[in-house]
Amino acid sequence: MPKHLHLEEIVQPAAQLFGTRFKKRRKALGLSQVQLFEETGISAGYLSNIENGRANPTLDMMVKLAAAVGMEIWDMLRPCPEQVTEESDAD
Repeated sequence: MPKHLHLEEIVQPAAQLFGTRFKKRRKALGLSQVQLFEETGISAGYLSNIENGRANPTLDMMVKLAAAVGMEIWDMLRPCPEQVTEESDAD
């Protein structure tokens, strides 16, 4: 009998973290998924899946999306985003 895969077995934690941060940043910038589709060529439906943790985007796609919202990919995947702000303030 085949084993059924659950969503959490397919989508990796890094992809979920990226999606959550991407959505937050997109909304903070007041951008719609359609606007990002026009800029990146990534469909609004797939963007929704990324943002909601239902997709596991490639590294190249994450780099493209991070750049589209003015972020570096490292900042989108960093374990604690508060450290990014604190480190920037300390410079």
